[in-house]
Amino acid sequence: MRAVWLSLIVFLWSWTAQAEPLLLQGEGCCDPHQDIRVLSDPTGELSFSQVRNLQADFQMPLREDLSYGYRSGAIWLYLQVKSTERARWWWLFTYPSLDHLTLYIENSQGIRQFESGDMAPLASRALVHRQAVFPLDLAADDVTTMWLRVESQGSMTLQNQLLSNDEFIGLTADAYLAPALYFGALLALAGYNLLLFLVLRERVFLWYVMFVLWFGVGSASLNGLGAIYLWPGALELSNRLLPIGFTVAALMAVLFTRAFLDTAQFSPAWDKLLRPLSWLMAVAVGFAAWMPVQQALIVMSLIGIVAVLALTLCAIQSVLNRAPGARLFALAWAMLLLGTIVMSLRNLGLLPSNFFTINAMQLGSALEMLLVSFGLAARFNQLKLQHSQAQQQALDAQQQLVQQLREHENQLAQKVAERTAELEQMNDKLQRLATTDPLTGLANRNAMYQQLSQAMARAKRQGSSMALLYLDLDGFKTVNDQFGHLAGDKVLFEVSERLRDAVRETDLICRIGGDEFLLICEGLTQGAVLVQLTERILHHVQQPFYHGSTQIQLGVSIGVAISRAGETAAEALIDAADRAMYDAKTAGKNCVQLASDFA
Repeated sequence: MRAVWLSLIVFLWSWTAQAEPLLLQGEGCCDPHQDIRVLSDPTGELSFSQVRNLQADFQMPLREDLSYGYRSGAIWLYLQVKSTERARWWWLFTYPSLDHLTLYIENSQGIRQFESGDMAPLASRALVHRQAVFPLDLAADDVTTMWLRVESQGSMTLQNQLLSNDEFIGLTADAYLAPALYFGALLALAGYNLLLFLVLRERVFLWYVMFVLWFGVGSASLNGLGAIYLWPGALELSNRLLPIGFTVAALMAVLFTRAFLDTAQFSPAWDKLLRPLSWLMAVAVGFAAWMPVQQALIVMSLIGIVAVLALTLCAIQSVLNRAPGARLFALAWAMLLLGTIVMSLRNLGLLPSNFFTINAMQLGSALEMLLVSFGLAARFNQLKLQHSQAQQQALDAQQQLVQQLREHENQLAQKVAERTAELEQMNDKLQRLATTDPLTGLANRNAMYQQLSQAMARAKRQGSSMALLYLDLDGFKTVNDQFGHLAGDKVLFEVSERLRDAVRETDLICRIGGDEFLLICEGLTQGAVLVQLTERILHHVQQPFYHGSTQIQLGVSIGVAISRAGETAAEALIDAADRAMYDAKTAGKNCVQLASDFA
């Protein structure tokens, strides 16, 4: 019951307070916050006609600064004013980053509607201004009732002022002067450090330039100047660039801190922490670009506090570790940390809205950028000193280097000679490997083709004859099947040794695969020599082989093709000898057959 009575008393008191309009009677006369009434519209679906009939539902604001943080839906403000004379007044909302404001004015002249907000097209705004502002043309003693609908994805900060025309003109000049000075200093710092980067090629200057520029993008979106001068036709971009700008600036700040403080050397523990933090910032940039703006702004506020706090603590640790420039850097980031925390807490509705809390981050960033620029200038001087010292050290070391180079030249010449000899040995070894069968040590197929071509060329020049013998072992498959491939390899090796004993010194034996061999015989002047050669081969191969105590008997089928004066092509000669070998197989194996084409 007591709660009901208290609610009734509050309602009657607020209704009585609304009964008398706010009297406007000269400059600095009035503070509208005591007379404004508020109606929350969580769904944002109430129309003006509906709200006009809900006058009794308007309540006194819960906060004097009319700061409601991040919230969905809309908020309606109700205010009645009366001027003692005919004059123009201005209703100004000090927080520039309000999206949509629609003002309905009702007086003796009827009902008029005005639009403003940083998401309203410039042509539709009541006045093109970086803040939301509405003109109030008031007649003497005429009561004017105003209903204002506000909807914003950013912080719902509705702090406002009622200004006379002269007050508004003076305040506007001051309101544009401060941002102009801020962005002028920002661009000057960015340009100066960009020149340093182009001259020195030090990434620390580039990271700082990127930090300053992206911070400027976020600030331009926050204070309303971007929507007027930089992207007037891209209203959605204006809202989106606020979280993107500050979040990218946080990423650049992490990269800049690692480079400026050289954390890898002076604070390795913090360097390990800043690496994943930079990836976290990069992910946050993606969220800021795609997620709903209001959620992106909340992420921006939290990321800003985490980033600046971490970098400030890192700077303090670097001071303790005596990193160059760390003291000035720590002081600079402490300024930005204070401003970021104040602004973020104000955005979340935890601190009251006033000039300091609204502009805290920009004030802190101005001090931070100025102090860091001093640090970068000191770093530039340090780099110049290091460069001079490096030049002197280079001159001092030049003579020693020349002497060392002479010694190294002699050593190099010796090593080159040694390496050349080694390479020649390796080339010989590779040549042998490329032309030698690894099992038997005989020439392989590649060597056979080379030697055969050379032999036929010599036969053609000399007008002499040569023979090609194609040998295939008889019964060798049984050896592999009964005793295994190791036993077969042993037999093949022994066959190659017997063939070496059987042929002439000038003959070339080649193993071309499996149990097949080729024999190139040059300088045959008599057929009897060839007959004796084949008989020796048959005799040597027919001798028994032994696997342990087991006796193995093999034979060999030989196909012979003869080339007179090198007139036959090498492939044709090989093919003829191959066919003759198969004829020997057909004739009963372990015999010799002459190719019919050359018989």
